[in-house]
Amino acid sequence: MLASKISESYAKALLSLAISTNNIKLITNDINQILNILEKNPQLKKSIINPTLKKDIKKRILTSILRVLDPIEKITENFLMVLLDRSRIDIFETIATKFLVLSYETQKIKIVNITAAFKIDNKEQNDIINALKSSFNANEIQLIITINENILSGIIIQIGSQVIDFSLKSRLKKLAKQLEITNF
Repeated sequence: MLASKISESYAKALLSLAISTNNIKLITNDINQILNILEKNPQLKKSIINPTLKKDIKKRILTSILRVLDPIEKITENFLMVLLDRSRIDIFETIATKFLVLSYETQKIKIVNITAAFKIDNKEQNDIINALKSSFNANEIQLIITINENILSGIIIQIGSQVIDFSLKSRLKKLAKQLEITNF
């Protein structure tokens, strides 16, 4: 519980700094890139959060990570170093996740999980994005598409806790339930 509150405080501080310097999009991009690197390199992540590793070695590791990225904002780099100096780097992923949620809310960006039976082409993706933008008053929609043939046909859209199910499997289940009710 304490780590969650601490993470939220750091996330809000970074968001406030990002907004006040008009760098919210760039810092959001930086945080996403760093999370992706850590996700793809579990050994690197273990090194950074290893409590027995000295801070100066961790700083060198972080600096080398940051060099790999596109030009990273100085604010992002300084933020990571503050986390390292204050022994909070071990909760970076939690802070980053909370920051991204806050950042997306501020920028009116919605993350939409779509489960589809088949690959969705670019035109269909654009149609879905345009429909969702107006429905959810969003500036931007980011789709995360998962293919699941078990839904038979159609799509399932999830935005936050809201689920919109247009799958054939769901329709068949509803029909079967209706038939059970009408069958005495």
